[in-house]
Amino acid sequence: MPSEEVLHFLTAPWPRYITLEDLLLNIGAYVPLGFLLTLALRPRLQAHRAVLASIALGVAASVAMEYMQTMLPGRISSNVDVLTNGIGTILGALAAPLFAPTRQLGRQLLELRARWFLPGIAVDAGLVLVCLWLLTALHPTAQLFGTGDVRTTLDLPAWFLHKPHISVAAEAAVVSLNLLGVGLLIASLVQPHVGIARLVFVAVAGALAIKAGTAAGLKAASHWSWLTPGVTLGLVVGAALLYGAARLPRQRRALCGAVSILLAVAVINITPGNPYQTLPPQFLAGSTSHFLSYSGITRTLSEVWPLLAVLYFLAGAHKRRSYSASVPARALDRL
Repeated sequence: MPSEEVLHFLTAPWPRYITLEDLLLNIGAYVPLGFLLTLALRPRLQAHRAVLASIALGVAASVAMEYMQTMLPGRISSNVDVLTNGIGTILGALAAPLFAPTRQLGRQLLELRARWFLPGIAVDAGLVLVCLWLLTALHPTAQLFGTGDVRTTLDLPAWFLHKPHISVAAEAAVVSLNLLGVGLLIASLVQPHVGIARLVFVAVAGALAIKAGTAAGLKAASHWSWLTPGVTLGLVVGAALLYGAARLPRQRRALCGAVSILLAVAVINITPGNPYQTLPPQFLAGSTSHFLSYSGITRTLSEVWPLLAVLYFLAGAHKRRSYSASVPARALDRL
């Protein structure tokens, strides 16, 4: 391709077919980039310079992505994508200074962080892990809390034929085990005086809201098709299991959380998927929107999250075991 035509998409006429869904996705995808870039640059640069630098980096990244798409036969470079990505970067970069410790919002968040959660970088990593778990609910085709489902990716065969009672039992097991694992993860992060049940309820309610919102936004056949009898049973059983496991010592909580997540991954991969689950039209072959890429990102996050959670649990259990000989029992329970 001649060099003078490589960046022709920047000055080309706007495409005739533009959907609101694509515009919103392009903007939303770059908001976190602008936000995180500004936070990363803030310790080294003044606020306004960090914002400008993050905007420049975000726009440059968008142009580079569109430039690389000129080399792919199945992709089309678009100046509209560059524009919307730039808008997303600007929104994220301008929002980042509001969370600075010197601002009211940032100061309130720090106070809330100190009042509810234990100190330390390890706890911060755990909070990020919980937030990533919430994002796995954006996966439009996975069952509720169905992280670690790699059947399609690895082309795994089902060990059982699809039968109603097997499907209900499998969904209940996956939901209850994942709820137990996430609940124990949250329990390992909070201060001793903070009630675990309230925070777990908020996290689960947030995941349910995201799942319902995703189904509604994708105009699925039924916004509540994911709320099956098996899922409902799993929420009840998982809450009961968590009520008992939350009273275990912190080291045993970590081991129990890791085992529960591993068991949930095993169950979801050996049982057949729901053949009656409808696929939103945006994910059908030949779709012109970006929802296929969006689905790939959320699916990857959903598949990888259990591994990250298990590694976090095991690292926490190993750390507490290392200090158990030199730290009194009461102090150890506060780690």
